Amino acid sequence: MPRWFVVDDRDQSTAIIGNTNTENMRNFVLPYTSTLKTASDANVHMTTANRFSLNKNMVEEVDASHRIIPTPYISVITDDAQTIEIGGIYVQDWQYLGDLKVGATDLLSKLGMTASNDHKVSFILGALPTETDGPESYTMQITTSGTTITGTDAPGLFHGFMSFIGLLDVTNSDRMTLKEMTVYDKPRFGYRGHQVDVARNFRSKDAIMKTIDAMALWKLNVLHLALTNDEGWRLEIPGLEELTSVGSKRCFDPNENTCLMTQLGSGPDAEEQQYYTREDYIEILKYAGERNVKILPEFNMPAHARAAVISMEARAKKGDDSYRLTDPEDETYMLTIQFYDRTSIINPCLDSSVRFVEKLVWEVKQMHDEAGIPLDSYHFGGDEAKNILLGAGYASYSDELKQQPFSKSPSCQAKLDADSSFDIENIANYWAITVNKILAENEIKEMVAWEDGLRGTTKEQYETESVAVDFWETLYWGGINGLSDMAEDGFDIIMANPDYLYFDFPYEVDPTERGYYWAARFNSVHKVFTFAPENLAQNAETSVDRDGNEMSVTTPSVSKPTIRGMQGQTWSETIRTDAQYYEMAFPRVLAVAERAWHRASWELDWTPGEVFNATTGLVPKDELASDYNGFVSALGCREVFKLEKLGITYRVPPPGASIDSSGILTANSEMPCTDIMFSIDEGDTWMKYSNPVGVGVGKVVSLRSTSSNGVLKSRVVVIDEECNDCGYDDNINGEPSIPTNNNGGNVNRDPTIPTNGNGGTLTDVQNPGMSSGTNCGKTLFPTS
Repeated sequence: MPRWFVVDDRDQSTAIIGNTNTENMRNFVLPYTSTLKTASDANVHMTTANRFSLNKNMVEEVDASHRIIPTPYISVITDDAQTIEIGGIYVQDWQYLGDLKVGATDLLSKLGMTASNDHKVSFILGALPTETDGPESYTMQITTSGTTITGTDAPGLFHGFMSFIGLLDVTNSDRMTLKEMTVYDKPRFGYRGHQVDVARNFRSKDAIMKTIDAMALWKLNVLHLALTNDEGWRLEIPGLEELTSVGSKRCFDPNENTCLMTQLGSGPDAEEQQYYTREDYIEILKYAGERNVKILPEFNMPAHARAAVISMEARAKKGDDSYRLTDPEDETYMLTIQFYDRTSIINPCLDSSVRFVEKLVWEVKQMHDEAGIPLDSYHFGGDEAKNILLGAGYASYSDELKQQPFSKSPSCQAKLDADSSFDIENIANYWAITVNKILAENEIKEMVAWEDGLRGTTKEQYETESVAVDFWETLYWGGINGLSDMAEDGFDIIMANPDYLYFDFPYEVDPTERGYYWAARFNSVHKVFTFAPENLAQNAETSVDRDGNEMSVTTPSVSKPTIRGMQGQTWSETIRTDAQYYEMAFPRVLAVAERAWHRASWELDWTPGEVFNATTGLVPKDELASDYNGFVSALGCREVFKLEKLGITYRVPPPGASIDSSGILTANSEMPCTDIMFSIDEGDTWMKYSNPVGVGVGKVVSLRSTSSNGVLKSRVVVIDEECNDCGYDDNINGEPSIPTNNNGGNVNRDPTIPTNGNGGTLTDVQNPGMSSGTNCGKTLFPTS
């Protein structure tokens, strides 16, 4: 993390150490000389040569001019379909979209679409074919005389219009090409989400608005806004001013009377406003509603609540303990999963804790009512409410420190004495039921939670109409059994699997990529795209575990769990700026949109007892590869330009490259239509790569990719002739279009071989002038 600082003990003044006051970790972090985590780590570090091999085997640019993202249920293009050239559009019957007209017209404007009489788009509210009839469904017919979109509701018409926009090339809005076609479409899931953690590090209102625009364009309909966590509280709550005056700031204040202690690279000085005002939140609600996106607010508790607890302690120090969240006489020793003490968990035994939630829910509900957007769903959080010392791996700690949460709280002891049914070992369950009752009393229809917060209870124990869980167990740690258990307990399931759907993880195995890696060393666009949410075991054939090794997963002998939806998660511990957020979330968000809206032909049915691993060969790889090539070609050749128009600075992937013995450079990209630049003078001058080109024998070549407008750039990578075999492997990290072996997909990979100096597997750098050993042995710098 950046912004290390020193403190003067005389006056408690602070000063940031100069070379750490940066987002460039290379300024003060020594380079890695190995990427292996353990002796059993079989992941292949992604060198320029490896990346070239992977791209060559996995990506082929195809004509995707008629591919809509996300893929419709049925698209029909006849052999005699005519090509239509248009210079603009005009829309009739906007009134059928209701409030969604505002969002639709705004998106047209931001994408630079020209209004003209060239091509008519009209809307019809009417019946749909039985197979596609339902909420958010539509048909679209494109002919030479115009486009007609039919739906039974306004969201369906809106989605149809987004599909029409999806076919347009916004780089040339004065002259666009369409093909006559008919689309019959319906969503796979009713819940198609994107989670943004604005608590660990704050996201501006503008970033949230741009995210909503992108969600609307690609048919995602739930923005899960994680507004609170240990490290920050990000929504103004009238009457609880300390939540933002203290809980939204981080600075050096050991007593935490004015702010939370600094962490996550925020530095010693409290920044300006790092929260949404009441007016901001109402504006966000309205903006989302006009784009068919529902805001799901999360107020995480009882754990991950340190910002709230410390804020209410600051209030109590001023004489008002009516909303206090911790028992001042509690002497329980506790260590949470993120190494906080008991002040990060709300004490559920206090009347003041209940009073706090009642106040919070009422105030948030008032904001929704004022916006005209009912608070139908409320996210309770609920995860990781435990003392980790009670788990495996902490044998070195004395038994006296392995205490149940709040076991030494006088308030909880009194509750135990008064109520024999109170179970102190299941604090999260107790608090979930308590909060759910408050939600029901406020006529809120649904409570959502992270699944471990409700594990041990059943749907029947709750009073709201619906109870849903975000399922976040990893496949390789037995997650498929946990999925079956949660479904059996009656909860609606939203797939949020970290080993496929966490966007705070790197795009590829390389420490120059930002992100955590506790559940996966990488979550590439391809990996997200190939995720099969309704047949979890299938993913064992198309991916490897965190350590790059083969998995074998057997489908449980139970009925298929009903999956209500899925969402990507963008946790923000290592994401400090809006630009970093855009890069980590996009374009992976589009792969989630694809899977959440459309079930692909290569996704297999849940079959009890069926086994999947790298060698079972059950997944039709040719169909998967063809589908992915269509998706990634549409993404790279058309859709990323829409992201540019929306002001979203998406990730541009670094290129792969090879140099043969005669000095011919060949380069490629995982994203078709991406511009590749190369330099033979260490970056002093750059030339555009278009075809294999002679660079000279013995040359070291620097490469980078750029967006079409030249504004966005990948990091710089290097290649030379000697490096063509450095870590080169046709079988890289279990990507499914490449044959795998029984060692987890890493042919001849000996984890004991060193990867620094002349080991030759560490190739990529952000500055090609910084080397270690040979040209093959470039140093590696972290970005987190």
